[in-house]
Amino acid sequence: MSQATAAPAVPDILAPGRLYIGGEWQDAASGNSFEVENPAREEVVTQVAEADAADIDRAVQAARRAFEAGDWAEMPAAQRGKLLWRLAQR
Repeated sequence: MSQATAAPAVPDILAPGRLYIGGEWQDAASGNSFEVENPAREEVVTQVAEADAADIDRAVQAARRAFEAGDWAEMPAAQRGKLLWRLAQR
């Protein structure tokens, strides 16, 4: 019979509890946050920032600036896709 293994550690990307916008960790404009629970254990895993319309606007503006002024716009779509896939795996 196999033994149950411990749940994997929470990824570091969740640890800050902030929004990643424009290359920086930032608090939500409203200052609000909420708890994320592990439904299997009914325990809090982390606290995350609660984004609202102001945060979405900041993120879209930062993405537009990065696309227009950065290497991202010049990078072939296949290479962008590979980078996004690697990010998602982390």
